[in-house]
Amino acid sequence: MDHTKMLCFIWLCIVPISDSKSIPIGMFRTECQDRHFWLAVRSNVLGYTFRFDVEDDHGVRTITGPWAAECGYTVVRDLLGDLVLRASYLACNVENQVDSEFQLLVWFVNADVHNEETSYPLLLTCPLQQPWSPREIVCEETYMEVSVLKPTPPDHQKGTEWMNPAPVSLEEGVSGWRVVFHVPVMSQEPGEARGMREETVPVEVAHLLGYRINSRGSRILLRCPYGSRLSYPVQVNGIEMELVSATVFYKHQWTLLRVDTSVACTTRKASVEGTHIVWTFPHAVSPLVQPPATDRGVRVGVGGQYLSSCMAQQRGYQVQELSGRVQIQVPFGAEGGLVKSHVIDGEYLQSYFLDLFYLQEWEDAQWSLTQQRSFRPVSVLRQPHTPRVINSTVVSEGVFSMALGLFPPDVSLVNVTVAGETVSWSKADGLGLGLSQVPFPNGSHAFLLQAPFSHPAVSQQYLGDRRRRYTLSVVFNLLVSPEAELYRHPATVETDLQDVVLPSLAGECMARGVKLLLHYGNMDTDWAVYVGGERLDWDVVQVEGYNLVAQKDQFGVDVPLYSQGMTYEGLGMEGLLVSVQLSLSHLDTGENITYRQRCLFPVQELLVCLPDGRIIVLVDTSAVSPPIDPEWTSLLNPSCRPLHTNLTRALFSFSIDTCGTIKTLKDNELSYANEVRYTPAVLPHMTPPSIHQLSFRVPVGCVHPVDGQPTLSIYESQSHTPSPASFRPRKRRALRTEGHWKRPLVRGQKMHIAETGG
Repeated sequence: MDHTKMLCFIWLCIVPISDSKSIPIGMFRTECQDRHFWLAVRSNVLGYTFRFDVEDDHGVRTITGPWAAECGYTVVRDLLGDLVLRASYLACNVENQVDSEFQLLVWFVNADVHNEETSYPLLLTCPLQQPWSPREIVCEETYMEVSVLKPTPPDHQKGTEWMNPAPVSLEEGVSGWRVVFHVPVMSQEPGEARGMREETVPVEVAHLLGYRINSRGSRILLRCPYGSRLSYPVQVNGIEMELVSATVFYKHQWTLLRVDTSVACTTRKASVEGTHIVWTFPHAVSPLVQPPATDRGVRVGVGGQYLSSCMAQQRGYQVQELSGRVQIQVPFGAEGGLVKSHVIDGEYLQSYFLDLFYLQEWEDAQWSLTQQRSFRPVSVLRQPHTPRVINSTVVSEGVFSMALGLFPPDVSLVNVTVAGETVSWSKADGLGLGLSQVPFPNGSHAFLLQAPFSHPAVSQQYLGDRRRRYTLSVVFNLLVSPEAELYRHPATVETDLQDVVLPSLAGECMARGVKLLLHYGNMDTDWAVYVGGERLDWDVVQVEGYNLVAQKDQFGVDVPLYSQGMTYEGLGMEGLLVSVQLSLSHLDTGENITYRQRCLFPVQELLVCLPDGRIIVLVDTSAVSPPIDPEWTSLLNPSCRPLHTNLTRALFSFSIDTCGTIKTLKDNELSYANEVRYTPAVLPHMTPPSIHQLSFRVPVGCVHPVDGQPTLSIYESQSHTPSPASFRPRKRRALRTEGHWKRPLVRGQKMHIAETGG
């Protein structure tokens, strides 16, 4: 049997104070805790008023106020709101069974709003679990207590001294005892003492001063509330304490015994330092310790139960000695205490309550063993506490896993807001979200939200270099009970992955243009599309006659020949070589993807005016009858012959200031005119050319601004009409080459030219 839990709980057949009823199951909890009785009444059964009563020789007494402190009773509300009674084994009205068993009869009286009382008489019985030490000191919440073994001659304890014969004549019993208090003599300077004086009073007078001095079984006892007369404050190693320096004289047969009953307790409260609660007290209380002394260590307990060193370590409790002081450090919210939540002006706060006590033991020259028990419940109220976002995402699984916590039991999750949508517990699964509560061994819990990276609520941002950032933002909507206070906490988790498949670009040549294709890749992101260096928008599409085709996995742009997006690269016998550049530029990262599609378009005749002042012309002679040999064609200067020829065509390339080119100024424009002729060599053995052959003329020329930079222009012959999609009339007039060349298909900056174009 675990004797630390042994306690008798008996219904007595006695006349109650008022009406007595059967005890409801679970109404009371009782324990034997070290050196005191412990009785708790559940908060949910407490009436409008309630109290504990005991009965002594003077009648019924309510355990309250100074009398309770003088008699060794402590009544408090614990962390859960339960009513708790702690009573010393040496308290008034406790029956001592030869120092081996202690009994206390107490009534719990509960009254309703009509002041109708119900009383529950309870007999508490506890065995002595550990033998008494020679000296034991108790620092309770409301009183100080010291008890020492009552020695009989001969005695080895220096804290007691036999005086024979007695210096004064004392009667038998406590009534003849005397108490000598040692108190400082204060000087005129505040806080300074000039020495100590003695004040001797009978026990009866000491009782009137708030001191309980008596003999309980084998022990002599002194107890008093804090702040009693003849007590005084002291500082030991910088720690504030309250001290009662007293010596009790009592008579044993014909011998007078003197017993040191001094007691001191720290009055310093626990403080909050960072995330820990710190309780500091002296390692050795000099007024109570007579050197040489041996430290026997410090043990920590919570709720009346001692913690093993292993359990204390698991909870994060630390006991340290620093410069003559002992520090007990407890993490805020550690197991063993109670955390209460609050919401004030939208901020989440926590209060922490811990029923902490410690046992300090030492040996010195006066006492072979002293045990000091100190009870100091800790209350840290309304500390700002930011809930922690726990990101337990496993990237390889492709699922966000974020938890918000840790919360005490009084916090519940109402719903979450994801991507502007309120998601309740019941709707989470249907929306592809996982929502759960995760419990922890210390009674706290966290709220877990899970969402796949591909979920619509997860935003994606392209970072460049094929890296993508996934972000999940959520608002947890929480409720604090029982106050029904609402608290909203935004939380965000993100992860970066190099999993982006970039858009791919392709193209193909069509009959009268180029088709460009953009395959989307695996990420919707902000790319600007450029065709021929100009950003694609609806105005460009309409002006240039582009045709857009959007499909599920790709996007197409049909670029007509001679449109703005084209780049002129060269003209040869095979045809017109052009290219179209399709570019993507990411709006955030500036990353670029470029593709160029080159196409060769067969042409019969074409005139190209280049910005560098060159003229390239492809002339068709197939319409002349009888046929002429293109190799015998030339410009106005007969020495300017074609670069290349075939059976029906000739290709010329010359500068505007050569080959007999005629320059004319009109309306701020310079016109450069030349002509392709048939100029065969006439030899005696050859048939002379016909009139139709000699009349073959193809006028060529270019127009450039007087003050501006020469630009690219392309002309197609009247006999080779372009498709409607690519032909757009221009307002600029054509060169005076009536009957052969049309208005320019490309004029000014309407078509690019490659650096190597020829």
